[in-house]
Amino acid sequence: MNKEDIASIRKELKTNNSKLKIKEICSYFIKQDSKDILCSEEIYFDMMDELKKELYLKNFKKVLTGKIDSKIFELEFKNNKLGENQTQKQMLHILKTNNFKEATQTLVSKILEEACEKYELDFMISFVRGEVYKSVKNEDNGEVDNDVAYSLGFFICSVCPVIIPKNSLNFDFIEREFSTSVPAKAIINTASPFEGFMFPSFSEDAAETDKVVYYTQKENKPNHLFVENILDCDFKSTAQADKERFFEVVRDIVGAEIEPEVVSSIYEELGRRLDVEEESGEVSLIGLKDMERILENSGINTADKLRSSFLGIMGEENYEFKASSITPNYATKSIKIDNNTASISIGPQDLKNVKQVTKDGIRYLMIRIDDTATLEGFDLVTEEF
Repeated sequence: MNKEDIASIRKELKTNNSKLKIKEICSYFIKQDSKDILCSEEIYFDMMDELKKELYLKNFKKVLTGKIDSKIFELEFKNNKLGENQTQKQMLHILKTNNFKEATQTLVSKILEEACEKYELDFMISFVRGEVYKSVKNEDNGEVDNDVAYSLGFFICSVCPVIIPKNSLNFDFIEREFSTSVPAKAIINTASPFEGFMFPSFSEDAAETDKVVYYTQKENKPNHLFVENILDCDFKSTAQADKERFFEVVRDIVGAEIEPEVVSSIYEELGRRLDVEEESGEVSLIGLKDMERILENSGINTADKLRSSFLGIMGEENYEFKASSITPNYATKSIKIDNNTASISIGPQDLKNVKQVTKDGIRYLMIRIDDTATLEGFDLVTEEF
């Protein structure tokens, strides 16, 4: 699964789309303190008014929005080599059963028992089930034949916070008087779900029923209770954790100090791999041998230390980083240079223009620039160093 696979499903989640067939939606309103289900509803999508359809679809689309390995994760079911994982079987049942509400009710009960400790507000759990129709490509010329199509079945779950409006003082223009308002209706924050998932995962418009796509509201902070107890999946690592460990290996080899040009060269090497990934559509993985080549090409002599450092930090010799996790967007990603005086953001390609120097015992950060720097609309005075 890559960002194009996710986007291909997400773009279909819109009203009046002939390629999308939504069956039913089940929703459960739950009190956070007691874990009681105050209300549940099952309604066929075609029976909803247009505004309600649109709000639901925007909510489910949100579950498929965000950076892969930061907010969206493709996860594999545990111990599932022979297709014996019980959670996967449950997911397949929910996908195909005639009694959608009964099947989702079982999953809701499990969430209430084992995964909702982090929800600080009342919440709504919603499920949608449907199919997306994809046109077949002609293998000879690559053109799309819209007359021939196949369907991809899926269901999506979202967990949304509930907001209770505050009491307010109102003015009535008709009666010309002030009055108080005590809200009787709660607001479902469908624009910002806590978390959710889609089953199955998709790759190149083909279903992968041994995998599930998980979404978390907080970047690089998945709810491990949900992943492990509800989805029964193995969680490898977030993009942030991978990046930190990659550079922890580098730090173990070069020491606490490094030249900016070296870091810039590392990002350049990774950038080339991302370019290849963009062209091929295949995820670029960085294993031990790949890391050795990247560091050697960046001027770091790994000698015999890389393998022991890699094994000591990663815990296994066969671990592979995703290039996109270490530098998610090479063209626009900013790198921070921090100390107690200032925090400066700079593009990785410009790190070659940065130097830390000392003069008369005072440390300075020097950045080579081509144009005059400005401050509040003023050109800065240029002084001799």
